[in-house]
Parts: sequence; C-alpha cells; structure tokens
Amino acid sequence: METKDAIIGRRSVRRYTDQSLNDSDVQDIITAGLYAPSAIDLQPWYFVVIKSTEKLEEFRTFMSDVYDEFEPVLNERFANHPATIAETKVFLNSLGGAQCCILAFMLKQDYPDKKSVIEGVSAAVQNMLLAAYDMGIGSCWMTAPMRAGMDEELRRKYAAEHGEFIAAVTFGYPAYTPKAPQRKEGRYVII
Repeated sequence: METKDAIIGRRSVRRYTDQSLNDSDVQDIITAGLYAPSAIDLQPWYFVVIKSTEKLEEFRTFMSDVYDEFEPVLNERFANHPATIAETKVFLNSLGGAQCCILAFMLKQDYPDKKSVIEGVSAAVQNMLLAAYDMGIGSCWMTAPMRAGMDEELRRKYAAEHGEFIAAVTFGYPAYTPKAPQRKEGRYVII
C-alpha cells in the first residue's frame, strides 16, 4: 500500500467484528508507534495495551462513565444530529466490540516543553493508526476522557507512574467502512 493511500483511506471505525487480533499484529502496531519522530529524540510515549477480555470489560465500564460526563459536550456539538450522539453513546459504552485498546500517555510527568511532547505522542498514535490500516485493521482515536475531565483518573488507574493521558485508540477488524467526511474549506494557505 502506498503511504498516500493509507493516509487518505484510513477512517475512524466504531464497529468491529469479533475476530481477534493476533499478538504479532498488535506488536507491529506498537512498533510503528515507537518509530515516530519526537523533539530532541525524547521518545516521550508510554503505551498501555488492553487486550484481555477482563481488562477490556473493565475499560468499557470506565468509558461508560466517560460517556455520562461527555454527553453535554455531544449534545451541544451535535444538537442537530441526534443519530451521531446515539452512535457515540453505543461506541463509548461498548468500544464497538474492539479486540484491543491502546492508551497513550506521556512517559514522564514533568517535561519542560510539554507541547512538543504532546506532538511526539500524537505522532506515535498516528503511526499506529496508519500501520493498523495497512494490515486491514480498523481503529478509532478517542479523546473523550479528556473532554469529560476524566483523563487524570484514567492515568491513575492505568499508568500512575507516568505522565498525562493523550489518547485512547481502539483496534479491531472493521465491521463496516465509514464514508470519509467532506473536507472543510479554508484549512491552509500557500505563501
């Protein structure tokens, strides 16, 4: 697959089949994240891979609580799109049946240049999304715990000795292929 095809073709998948992911594919996804660029080669990421049935169920319960806190944001943002709110509720409560979820954190709690560390961790997440897509594995980057104000609780629960929560990403074999949203105008200038 060409890199451009992966960038343009990858979608946020919110419904997965029950086909399990094999450990070598999960390892390849993590490795892609580990090879992301980072400012002054800090490699500032720390990943928690949730793959066991028991831990996925525990995380689903946590995300159900996240939805309860996040619902007002969704109601405001999608007031004219109740189907989107309903779909998000189902997804956050079930993780869409994902077979794996990777939580991305900052490696440490104290960095003098926090913005560049967030960029590095975000680049690692993007690498994982593209690697998964290349393997036929769907994904969805979630920031709802931050928007719901539950990111610190998530960090204490899964990575207490590490830094801030950046994102959670679900992975699994897609049960459907979402349509790409229309690209919005006015997002760049060439000077």
